[in-house]
Amino acid sequence: MIPGAESGVESRTAVRSYVTANQPNPSALAEGLWVLPPDVLSSGDRAVLFDQYKLYVAEAERLSVRRTLTSAFFLIVNIGVLVAGTALVAAAPERPWVFSIALIAALGLCLGWFWIVRSYRQMAAGKYAVISQLEKQLPTAPGAAEWSAVGLGRDSSRYLPMSNIEVWAPALFGFCHVATYVLLYLP
Repeated sequence: MIPGAESGVESRTAVRSYVTANQPNPSALAEGLWVLPPDVLSSGDRAVLFDQYKLYVAEAERLSVRRTLTSAFFLIVNIGVLVAGTALVAAAPERPWVFSIALIAALGLCLGWFWIVRSYRQMAAGKYAVISQLEKQLPTAPGAAEWSAVGLGRDSSRYLPMSNIEVWAPALFGFCHVATYVLLYLP
């Protein structure tokens, strides 16, 4: 084994576990979800359940839209920071401290973006866990069937979850900000 390789594997595992932390507990979720036991629901209760299901699926979709808009916002702001930073260097190359302040702000922006992406991922996981529990009481479970059809997100040739990709965008931009600083100011 290569010396230090274990620590690299441990680091990746630690990062992966931080990014995917706090996944919903299905048994605790099922316990907290039902006010009435599902096996005693009347036909009227089932109609209300279906209406609640439709509303909840629509809310999950709105969360996805907000998540996409948030990522687009951070993407645009980071590109703007890179352009503005390069313009700062062109305008005042003798004052690297100005760009240093911009670098610190940009890295803070990337860190905030990462935490927001992580938070959206956790919220979406919770929403889809609730949807899965609700579908167990409906005649069909299209969400569970769709997730199964795409390999539960484990086979990237069938489906690569967006959250697996978007979590790396803040790190990529953080790297770009640091690389720009290093290339422009360090010999």
